[in-house]
Amino acid sequence: MKNEKAISPVVGILLMIAITLLLGVTLIFFATAFEMQEPAPFVAHSSGELVRDVYGSGDDQKVYLYHEGGDSINVSDIEIVVDATEVCGESGKLINLPAANVAYVGVALCSENIEGNENMFDKSSDGIAGAIKESEFSTGELIMFRINSGACPLNKGDQITVKIIHTPTNTVVIEETLTAS
Repeated sequence: MKNEKAISPVVGILLMIAITLLLGVTLIFFATAFEMQEPAPFVAHSSGELVRDVYGSGDDQKVYLYHEGGDSINVSDIEIVVDATEVCGESGKLINLPAANVAYVGVALCSENIEGNENMFDKSSDGIAGAIKESEFSTGELIMFRINSGACPLNKGDQITVKIIHTPTNTVVIEETLTAS
């Protein structure tokens, strides 16, 4: 007569070990399968203004965005989206920043920095200022660019929306609705 009772506990223990290993491998797979992504920079406070005209000087339609608190942002990691569709039917995006040195002009926007209607943005050297020319947008700094009055004329009280998007995380870090003064 064979004693089969001794085999039953051994098989049970082996099955429990196999199930534990299978659950462990499954857990490790799911834990490492999803890429961990760095969070977007946090901008605690920002503001902006849209200066429509400086007393007929032709120095008009300047958009100012102010970084007033929070993390610094690499300018190469942002896109600036401008939505003026309700005002003039135009929208555009500033990409591939910071702006580079353009021959015979200086540091300015060029076709490679603009997505959408190229004529919407001023491509002269005085059409941009601040961190848009630098590598980092930090607390206390500003970004300034001009909306071309020929492509998108603004009247006092018109509103546009400007967003700064952190491209690695596809997160809006600044969003301002600006009213033309």
